[in-house]
Amino acid sequence: MNRSTLRLAAVSAVAAVTLGAGAGLAQASQAAEARPAAAPAALSAADARALLTNPAVKAELKAEDTRALRAVADGTAGRAQSRAAISGAVKALFNLMKRHGGKLWDDAVKAAKSGWGKFRSYMNGLSWYHPVRIAWVALGAEAQYQLYTYIRSLFA
Repeated sequence: MNRSTLRLAAVSAVAAVTLGAGAGLAQASQAAEARPAAAPAALSAADARALLTNPAVKAELKAEDTRALRAVADGTAGRAQSRAAISGAVKALFNLMKRHGGKLWDDAVKAAKSGWGKFRSYMNGLSWYHPVRIAWVALGAEAQYQLYTYIRSLFA
C-alpha cells in the first residue's frame, strides 16, 4: 500500500465515523422535538395568599391584579385569570425593586445580564427580611423566571 491509499482509507474512516455520529445526533434532536412540552407551572394558591398578605407587594398591585390573585388564592381562577395573576405579581415585584432602587436595582440588573443562575442567586441572597426577597420567594418559579426575562429584555 502506498501513502495515498492509506490517506484515502483514513479519510473514509473519519467520514464514516462523523456521519454515523451525526446521524445519531440528528435522531436524538428529532426525538427531543417530538416530546410534548411540559405545561408551565401556575401560581399556587399558597403563593397567591402570600403575595396578598405582603403589604409591600399589596401596595404595588393594581385592583385587577388583586382580584386575579384573590381568585387564584380561592381556587376559582381560570387559565386567563391565572396568567393575569402571574403578570400582576411580576409587575408588582418589578415596581417594588425599582422603588428600592439604588444598589439593589443595579445589582439585580447586573445579575440578570449575567444569566438566570446569577440572577436567581442574587435574589435568593438578599436578607430574609427584605421585602423584595419575601415577594421573590412568594412568586414561584415561573413568575421568577418571567421577571428575569423581563429585566433582561430591558437591558439586552
